[in-house]
Amino acid sequence: MKHPSFYATCFWAVVGFLFFLTADFIIMPILAGHLSFTSEVPSVVGKPAKEAQAIFDDENLEVSWDSVGRYSAKVPAGAVLIQVPSPGRRVKEGRTVHLILSKGLREITIPELRGKSQHQAEITLNRLGLLVGKILEGAHVSIPRGVVIRTEPGTGKISRVGDRINIVISAGSVQGRQRLPDLTGTTLERASILLDSLGFKVGTVSRDAVPEKETGIVLKQQPNFGEFLDPGTIVDLTIVD
Repeated sequence: MKHPSFYATCFWAVVGFLFFLTADFIIMPILAGHLSFTSEVPSVVGKPAKEAQAIFDDENLEVSWDSVGRYSAKVPAGAVLIQVPSPGRRVKEGRTVHLILSKGLREITIPELRGKSQHQAEITLNRLGLLVGKILEGAHVSIPRGVVIRTEPGTGKISRVGDRINIVISAGSVQGRQRLPDLTGTTLERASILLDSLGFKVGTVSRDAVPEKETGIVLKQQPNFGEFLDPGTIVDLTIVD
């Protein structure tokens, strides 16, 4: 029969082993979690790179900068566009936050559209992210009617995504015809004098109530401005009532 001290020794050995397991797998991780310092990731989206770096330095967080960047229509070039982890998350001090800078709006070189149809020119501009502005007519002795003469801004100029580009198309032979000017924003009296000086006639004058605009100012015209018209053409006007 074994001595009682043997059983006591075995008991305390088991208790010690269980305590070691508890301390190693439960108590120490809990203590380590409580003792480690954490920071809340601040928001730096929209801030310049230098300012963002200073903010993370104050929070004892490391920064990794993306070397390429991305285009953005909302965040100006040189400012932070994206950050990972996202703002508000709690992370351990020394954690690396990845930042991507904005390259601003994408710049586009206006292509050569001379000689293309108006429809082809509009498709080309839209595919590049540019908007079609005004369609203007111009005189040209060799370019057929409806074909692009030039753009405004012109070929090779730098624009940005979302910019409006005016297209000047040929009016064909314009001998003896006058270009109708833009009358919007002028008074009815001034518009009438200008039309008369160009050989046009004032047609129907309709009225439209627009509270925020001055009475008697031209709102619309028909035909549209920029067209080349024969002498005596009637131009209808809509003015502020």
